[in-house]
Amino acid sequence: QKLVNKYYEKPLDLNPERYRDLFDLMKYSLRSVEKFAPWINHIYIFTCRPQKPDWLNIDHPKISVVHHDEVFDEQDVPTFNYNVIESYIHKIPGLSDDFIYLNDDFLFGNEVHPQDFYTKDGKVLIHGTLFGENLGWRIYNKKNDIVGLGLIEHSPLLIRKEWWQGMQDARQELIKEIKSHKFREDTDVMTYKLYRWYTLKHQSKYCRPIKLPELLKIHSFHKITNNLKKQKRAFKWLEKKQPKFYCLNDDPGKNPNQKVVVIVQEFLHRMYPDKSGYER
Repeated sequence: QKLVNKYYEKPLDLNPERYRDLFDLMKYSLRSVEKFAPWINHIYIFTCRPQKPDWLNIDHPKISVVHHDEVFDEQDVPTFNYNVIESYIHKIPGLSDDFIYLNDDFLFGNEVHPQDFYTKDGKVLIHGTLFGENLGWRIYNKKNDIVGLGLIEHSPLLIRKEWWQGMQDARQELIKEIKSHKFREDTDVMTYKLYRWYTLKHQSKYCRPIKLPELLKIHSFHKITNNLKKQKRAFKWLEKKQPKFYCLNDDPGKNPNQKVVVIVQEFLHRMYPDKSGYER
């Protein structure tokens, strides 16, 4: 918070939704990994020094906390722009050539297997497209605004390190522009969108897109708002559906409805009641 206050330039830079954690989502995300994807080999938590959750068992053999300054170019430290952070994730030491990337508000709601990320013949499944398109408007529209399709894009992403670097080499001017912004800007290209474009355009022989009807069977995107009635219905539906992948997006603004906060917390505790080995 001291760093944020030192570097911010406009009120939006202080948007609390980007920094707070009302629900201990990372804790439950890790519980979901242990419960539904125990085959995962290792987990890297990529964060700003000296941050680490108080509840995290940093001595667990499957956990590594990696700080930005261990990986970033010196001129890019510190940053508060997740697009900049994402541009470096493939450089985390020890990371396998193929890895699964989750934000801290992504969770597994049912059993997940490697075949949810690869076809039988070894192609990489690309989540987060409508019908397998690689069109430019998946990155920008004609007004140069970000095209947001959170419904399908807030899902786990299988990343091949070679492709993540190839994406950046292909659009160097965009990556350079992103890295010039300490805080997220509306004009930033989102790296996870750029990756989908790159894979489907330049690596189409080695990947296959998951189209929207197929994705919606296994994935859900949910915005947490202050509407108590809608939130009760939504979490009842989520608990019944138990999708393989889902995202709980913090979106109630500066003054969260505390009754909604309780609903979310109770839902998470019912879904993942058992403490994971990743907790102290």
